[in-house]
Amino acid sequence: MKILVVDDELLIAQGIKREVEALFSDSEVDAVTSADEALRLAKSKEFEVALLDIDMPGMDGLTLAKKLIAMWPSINIIFVTGYQEYAMEAHELYCSGFLLKPVGERKLKKAFENLRKPFAHLSEEFLSQHYQGGDVLGKKIELYREQRGMSRQELADLIGVTRQTVFRWEHGDRLPDILTFMQLSRLLGVEINDMLGLKGEA
Repeated sequence: MKILVVDDELLIAQGIKREVEALFSDSEVDAVTSADEALRLAKSKEFEVALLDIDMPGMDGLTLAKKLIAMWPSINIIFVTGYQEYAMEAHELYCSGFLLKPVGERKLKKAFENLRKPFAHLSEEFLSQHYQGGDVLGKKIELYREQRGMSRQELADLIGVTRQTVFRWEHGDRLPDILTFMQLSRLLGVEINDMLGLKGEA
């Protein structure tokens, strides 16, 4: 997962970067201190999530968000700011999260659990099929679970959900959120793209 962090305070940008890397050890996180730097990076790299400060010199985070969305419509925007008054404008951009500083692991984890578009490389049609009961993903979860010799209850206990939740995943009634999906991938020893049938795709 490619993640962008933008804050005009270098120490804050680096701190958020460390927190995100602690949550997602296999993520690729870039931290920059200006909107211009962020846009330069975004021209050559499709970020799935951008954590943006709002009150920055030059271009503010709200304007930057609009430009990033224009470049990559599937990007998730999480605003990280010290000013509550920006909340209304932020939510008008359909952001995935609005976090007040200081930001720690708990706040970040909650924000990532509620991303509006968990997988940038999946079409809306693909996601819709799974939410409406398509069972391609569910069958793969079940297959890899059984190959590992795990019961539904054992997998549920490892992830921290109920056995019924695992059952619903495997029958296509529900789709795991991105954090849980990454946990599943690690626990089952399978690459995310393999589980999704997207091996070799960006």
